[in-house]
Amino acid sequence: MSTNKGKPAACCVIKEEEDDNFDESTLLDMYKDLAQNKQPDDLVTPTTTKALNSSTNVLLVYRLNEMRSLESVNFTLAIACLVYCGINIALIIVNYVNSNSPTNDVVVSEKSFHLLEFWATFFFSIVTCISLTSTPKSILNIYNDPLTLRLILFFNIVAASLPAVLITLNMEYFETISHQIEYLNELTMSFIDLVLVWSLCQSAGADSATTSMAVISSIVALIQLAVYNGMGKTDSGEMIGEVPAHFLEFTFGIISSLIAFAFCMDNKFVCKKEIGEILYGTHIDCNICRASFTEYSGTYGSKTTGTYGSKPSLASRYGSV
Repeated sequence: MSTNKGKPAACCVIKEEEDDNFDESTLLDMYKDLAQNKQPDDLVTPTTTKALNSSTNVLLVYRLNEMRSLESVNFTLAIACLVYCGINIALIIVNYVNSNSPTNDVVVSEKSFHLLEFWATFFFSIVTCISLTSTPKSILNIYNDPLTLRLILFFNIVAASLPAVLITLNMEYFETISHQIEYLNELTMSFIDLVLVWSLCQSAGADSATTSMAVISSIVALIQLAVYNGMGKTDSGEMIGEVPAHFLEFTFGIISSLIAFAFCMDNKFVCKKEIGEILYGTHIDCNICRASFTEYSGTYGSKTTGTYGSKPSLASRYGSV
């Protein structure tokens, strides 16, 4: 069904008039007009309306349920981001206490400390991946190359799970290489932070503080890699820069978790806004639906136009629709 010529469908809402003349015959005529893709006068929002919208568009019900589901998912992810933030604060405290304790009398064992560190990072990588794939906004509005973004997300999960598994199997043998992989992966995570902040800026949900956090997290990711490798080793082969690098690592984790939290909450508010438009507003030519339509056309159409010109889309492999 098309509500306006030349614009994507799926956004039309009909409101019932509180009028004695609005009988069954009027409703039947309206349905006939809709079946013939006409624009009846009843599609115009009347001045006096009931509180809740009604619509003959069954796809609108699907869209409403989808937005409710995404709202719940993003709220859960936002809570998970705060949990990860709390874990990093706790690890900073433990790192400080252990570094000032005798070698044989640490408050928290090295094994428990590193297991929590690596597995928390792995689960946060999953949270970040889900948040970017569960956003109601178009991926094209977040990053102009969705395929590259998804590849980075999947690489992020692999690079976060590998050191977690290695440190679980044998911490003494794999500790150094696991930290090297983790700190290199944080460069990827800092790129994702910048992408999330860019998305917030596009929706006017980011302020100067959020942007500054993204820039700081990128700098911290570079510094901690240099600190860990640049301070040398002890006679026993342990990295001298491990303790200060841990402080930088957990600071980076706190910043990343807060950026991801802001992104998830922004997604939740976007979903809530569209739910309100479907139930109580007009929902005509909604920006979210139009952006999704553009992304779908650009992905599954005959070709897509990017920075370097036109290129085949997924339609070349699976066929256009």
